[in-house]
Amino acid sequence: MDPSVYIPAYLERAYVASHPELTDAARELVHNDISANPHKYAQTEHAQALLSYAGVHRHLLDELRRIEDTGSDEEFEQTRNRLFDDMRDELLKIVRVDAHVLDAQLLAIILADTPVDACLGDLMKLEATTADYLQQSVPGFDMEAPHYWANNVLADGVTAADLTVSEPALIGWLHTLEAISQLCMASARYRAAANYARRVLKAEGYPTRAAGTVLLALARLEDEDGFFALAHQLEEEIGADALENSPWYLLARTILLFKTNKMRPATRALREFANRCEGGAFFLLNPMYQTPYLPCRPEPRDPWDLSHQAVWEADGIISDTPDFAPWANACEDVSQLAQEFARRYGF
Repeated sequence: MDPSVYIPAYLERAYVASHPELTDAARELVHNDISANPHKYAQTEHAQALLSYAGVHRHLLDELRRIEDTGSDEEFEQTRNRLFDDMRDELLKIVRVDAHVLDAQLLAIILADTPVDACLGDLMKLEATTADYLQQSVPGFDMEAPHYWANNVLADGVTAADLTVSEPALIGWLHTLEAISQLCMASARYRAAANYARRVLKAEGYPTRAAGTVLLALARLEDEDGFFALAHQLEEEIGADALENSPWYLLARTILLFKTNKMRPATRALREFANRCEGGAFFLLNPMYQTPYLPCRPEPRDPWDLSHQAVWEADGIISDTPDFAPWANACEDVSQLAQEFARRYGF
């Protein structure tokens, strides 16, 4: 979740709580003013630190986009590494001022040049300390509640979604869970990846595609019952159309059917993935670098971004299933779609 969304929501909730006399019209004016001038409402050190993090995060993403076409691969990597080092220094400055800007801690860990297991260990420590902080210091947070909020704070029209999207510590914790689940996927810890992603799915109002992580992990584990039970649940929650156009679902279903040797349904599923998901066939047959998730999946900018993300997240599974890519490449329809996509967009 982008800080440009949850930090203004936090500032608005704090302002409204301290000004209970506001009318609905006045609240609307405050909402619009905070969106345009958040620094005006950052009256505490914590709020100011959050806005500092938002600035570093925005600068990091802007610079990554700016250097996309930098010279050779070696030049790009050197420039990107310098950027990561500089941004990590800025993030650690924020953490020294306020350790409860949890996204700053998370992003500093992700940007550090450490081996996968060491990074995963640092993320798990952050998750544990953040969970303790939430339980001890955030009124109403309840780890055991269906959506992480106790009933006594869900009053007067306030929903779990309202509280979730306006509590930066909870957003930081959810981001950390997502980062752990994705790193578990990348390091072949599939059950752990699914378990961490399921914890993210408990949150109401938090925009996430963590269900895709679970679907891919279940496909790799050849857990047909678990896979189709989750697919049925998602169909009820988000609708059949949304599910059937999800690159994660369509790709994971293809992998599951292939791995369980159901080749005719697998071929149909592969063609459905290739036809429904813009760029899906191309990225499946031509693995391409994906900008690291900083700190979690970015919102799509191009119509093929979600397909790219889904294939990128499945990369370890595909590599671990050596017959899968040649089989997909041998499907003439899929190969043709990949070539057409490449010509159309200049890949």
